[in-house]
Amino acid sequence: MGMRGDVYAVTVGADADFYVESVTPAGAGALTLANTTPGLNGIGYQVTVTCAGNDAGRTFTVVGLGMDGTTLTEAISGADAGATTGSSYFAQITSISVDAATDGAVTIGYGGNLALPKTRVKYVYFVASGTAGTVTLTRNSDSAVILSVPTPATNNATDGILMPGDGISTAYIPTDYSVVTLTDVTATTLICG
Repeated sequence: MGMRGDVYAVTVGADADFYVESVTPAGAGALTLANTTPGLNGIGYQVTVTCAGNDAGRTFTVVGLGMDGTTLTEAISGADAGATTGSSYFAQITSISVDAATDGAVTIGYGGNLALPKTRVKYVYFVASGTAGTVTLTRNSDSAVILSVPTPATNNATDGILMPGDGISTAYIPTDYSVVTLTDVTATTLICG
C-alpha cells in the first residue's frame, strides 16, 4: 500500500539548554523558559538538568503536559557537576523552578529517550555506530516491544526500514504512547503519520 496521508519526520535528539539557557539562580523561584515544546505533533522527551557546580542538594520542579495531555509535575534532583535526567515524558513545559540558589550555572533541556504519541511509524532510518545496537519502540501502557530493529556493528553504516501497509501503530488509544530507545546508534529518524 505504501505511505498515504500526512507524514512527518522525527529525528531523535537532545538539547541541553532548550528549556532554560545558562543561568545561576540567586535563590528559589521560577526560571525563565527559552522554549516550551521540544517538537511538533505531540512528541515528548525526558527533561535533563545540567549543573556546573555542586547542586546535588537542589530540586528542580518541572510542570507541563504529559503525553496524555494532562498536567504533569516532576521533581528532578540536581547533580554535582553533571547532568540528571528525569523519568517522565513531557510534550510541553509550562514552568521550571528551583528550591534555592545554585552553586553554579545551570541549563535545562531534553534528552534521554523519545516518546511518540499515538501515530503510525512508516519508516525508520538509522546510522549505526561501531558496535551492534538496536532501535526499539516500547508501548507505554503494557510495556510491549512493538518494534526492535537490530543495527550492524559497522561504523557509520546507514540503513532504513520501510514498514508494510499503513505502518506500525504506536498506541491503542490517544492517551497512550510509545518510547523510542536507542542502543549504540549514532542517529535515527522516524517517518510517522
